[in-house]
Amino acid sequence: MSIRDYVIMFEKPATGRLTYRYPSWDSLTRIIEDDQEFFDAAIARAFRQYGVQAYPILASEVETQDRYFRDALHCVNGQPEFNHGECEALHMAEIRRVRNEELVARDITFMRAVEAGDTDAQATIGAEKQVLRDIPATFDITTDVDTPEKLKARWPSQLPVRE
Repeated sequence: MSIRDYVIMFEKPATGRLTYRYPSWDSLTRIIEDDQEFFDAAIARAFRQYGVQAYPILASEVETQDRYFRDALHCVNGQPEFNHGECEALHMAEIRRVRNEELVARDITFMRAVEAGDTDAQATIGAEKQVLRDIPATFDITTDVDTPEKLKARWPSQLPVRE
């Protein structure tokens, strides 16, 4: 393995969000060759000017990661780690986003039912919309969920299946 197989992982100081950079290995190679240091130390020194702690990790680890919970990744002891609470918040935000789209779609059919004077359809659609509105309060997102993959798999049955 060579130094070109790595990317640099660091937390942005302003947000605390984990990010990766594909560095200019030509410039880092010069640093390593000049000082004869192991490239971890050279990378740390190169990023110190920005006030961040940087860690090299294999590019293959980054490229295979699911980006769904990317904003919940933090650097812990030089390794990327998910903050479970932030993963839950991100997943619930996605559930709400899809739920809101479903509510808008039902608004259109509800208005058509109003225009047609179809009170049965209005009542049915109204009940469906109430079920959708209740999802954030009734859907249990945390039961038997200890990994981001299991969390992502939890999805309300009232919403369309995700691809």
